[in-house]
Amino acid sequence: MDEKKFNSMPRPELTHPYVASQQAASVIMVRQALGGELEVYVQHRATTMDFAAGAVVFPGGRTDAQDAVFTFEDAVHPVLLEHAHGWQRTSLGSDNRDTALTNSSMMLRTGLREVEEETGVGLPPHLLRPWGNLITPVGYPKRFDTFFFLATPDDNVLPENITTEAVHADWHSIVSLLDDAEQGRIALMRPTKFLLLDILEQKTIDDLLGRDPVVQPIRGI
Repeated sequence: MDEKKFNSMPRPELTHPYVASQQAASVIMVRQALGGELEVYVQHRATTMDFAAGAVVFPGGRTDAQDAVFTFEDAVHPVLLEHAHGWQRTSLGSDNRDTALTNSSMMLRTGLREVEEETGVGLPPHLLRPWGNLITPVGYPKRFDTFFFLATPDDNVLPENITTEAVHADWHSIVSLLDDAEQGRIALMRPTKFLLLDILEQKTIDDLLGRDPVVQPIRGI
């Protein structure tokens, strides 16, 4: 991911006093349609929400206390090792191996839990891949240190909108989402638009999975 590209994107004036960032996870579910277009599963947030009201977003949410103490079965340990490697440059990284694994476990649990709570889909842990880490700049009333996972579920995985946070959710091609945002038909937050453009550059699922797994955090300025 290109930090310069992200920070060159337009953003609103930042005037809010300093607030600490909160850790969160978001899962970008991607599939390739028969025509070759990349599609993502997105939610249309309710306009009554106090954050990202009315925006089109990926499933996700804040880490909670239970995520930090959740223990995966031994079979997931190789996945956590891969994730610790992928997150090593982020705030989840640590020179202490056990700490790095614990942090990776917490964030993986957050991502899996949020997807299941919001879509009814229980994704297998190995399907989630560290993809991005975007940190809200100082100046916003709410700030997040968000860890984005990429997931490529099989065609028989059928997520549904079961959260009250969104009015509806579905699969859409990345091209159509970007076009709708350009025409003012939907609202895309700056990080969401950036991630959609980033994924679109990869062109295919194989290209996505072939990218360097080590994530470079992006701090908005």
